[in-house]
Amino acid sequence: MRAMIKGLSFAIAFTLVAGLHAPAPAHAQERKSPLADAPAVRRRVELREKRFEIGVGMGTTLGQDFYHAVMVNGRLGLHLTDWLALGAVGFFNVTPKFQTAFNEKLMAVLPSMMGTDRTPTKSDALAGMNRIGEAVAAQAEIIPFTGKFSLFSKLFMDYDFYAFGGVGAIDFKADTPCTSDTLPSCAVTGFKIGPNFGGGVHMFAGQFFALNFEVRDILVRDNPAGRDENGDGYANSDDLSWNSNIFLSLNLTFFLPAHPPVSP
Repeated sequence: MRAMIKGLSFAIAFTLVAGLHAPAPAHAQERKSPLADAPAVRRRVELREKRFEIGVGMGTTLGQDFYHAVMVNGRLGLHLTDWLALGAVGFFNVTPKFQTAFNEKLMAVLPSMMGTDRTPTKSDALAGMNRIGEAVAAQAEIIPFTGKFSLFSKLFMDYDFYAFGGVGAIDFKADTPCTSDTLPSCAVTGFKIGPNFGGGVHMFAGQFFALNFEVRDILVRDNPAGRDENGDGYANSDDLSWNSNIFLSLNLTFFLPAHPPVSP
C-alpha cells in the first residue's frame, strides 16, 4: 500500500511539472499587433522631402569693424529627404557707405595731417578700409528637429530647425583700390573664400510658403583696416588674419511642387 501511494504521488507531481513547462499553443505564438508595422505618424504631410525651395528677403551684417551692410538676398534649396538638403545663398549690399559707430568715432579723433608717429590720417585710414560688397555660399543642411505649434489655439504652424555647413566667399570693396603691396595702408579687395556655417528655422504658414530666419558666419582671411599689422612697414598679404563675418537674414521662401506628398 505504501509503495502504491508513493507511486501515485510521483505521477501527480510529474503531471503538474510537465503542465507548467508545456509549450503554448501555436496559434498564441503567432498573434501579432495590428500596429506592428504601421508608421509612427499616418497621413503626414511631407513638407520638405523631394521639394525645391526658393526664397527672397533682407539681411544685415553683425559686428563689422567699419561698415555695416544691409543686404538683399536670395536662397535656393533642394530637399533630398525630410532631414537632408543642399542649399545656396547670395547677398548684395545696398548700403555701401553705412559707417559703424566705431568708424565715426575714429574719424573724429584721427588727425588730418601726418604726424611723427604711425597714426594714420583720416584720408589714409579711409583709403585702407574695406567693406562687404557681395557674398555667396553653398551648404549642406541637416534638419534634426521638426514639429508644430499653435498660437492661442487658433493659428497652427509647422516648423523645423536646421544646421548647415559648407563654403562661402565674400567680395570686399574699397573707395581706393590698392595698387601696391609696399604701402603702410592698402585696402584688401576682391573675393576671399572660407568656411560657411550656421543655423536657421522655417515656420510654415501653409504647405506652399514659409518664413525663414538664418544666422551664418563666413570665416575668411581679411584685414578690414588695410593697415600694417606685423610691423614690417607694409600692408600686404602677410597682414591677413581669420575674421568672422556674421549675417542675419529673414526670407520668404516658396516650396515646389506647391502641393506636398502625403505619407500612407
